Amino acid sequence: LNNLLIMFPFVISWEEVYRAKKIMEEEGLIPHKDVKVGIMVETPAAAMTIEDIIKKAGIDFISFGTNDLTQLTLGVDRNNEMVQKLMDESHPAVVKLISRVIKICKKYGVYTSLCGQAGSRPDYAELLVKLGIDSISVNVDAIELVRETVLRTEKKILLDKIRKLDEQ
Repeated sequence: LNNLLIMFPFVISWEEVYRAKKIMEEEGLIPHKDVKVGIMVETPAAAMTIEDIIKKAGIDFISFGTNDLTQLTLGVDRNNEMVQKLMDESHPAVVKLISRVIKICKKYGVYTSLCGQAGSRPDYAELLVKLGIDSISVNVDAIELVRETVLRTEKKILLDKIRKLDEQ
């Protein structure tokens, strides 16, 4: 089982992750050795306490659940037609949470990914690449367009860094 990953959903505290890992150990599964351990970042609580989760509980990876994170951050029921138009993964509050989590995860070597509809939007994929995300899940019909967007954005980032070095 060298390719097994376990991801805990709807995390709101480091204590939950810690306890879940203890249960894994009791069942004979050694976290970070037998299996990589991660969390879904789909609650504002997880996004705001990600450093505690990393330092106190220990994780190998995170995956953003943008649908739930957006809904819970904005207080908008995505299934309610009357307010559904307010669901916006690009809202500054959501983007700030995602940016913050990515920065902290990079600091501790925690792999970052995104699942959900937002990753299939080229403009959002570009934003995620600029923020430093490691991977993005996309719908099959958006693969080519998002792949091209990611490649173009990464090239631009590299060229900008080279130009800065040349100026020094």
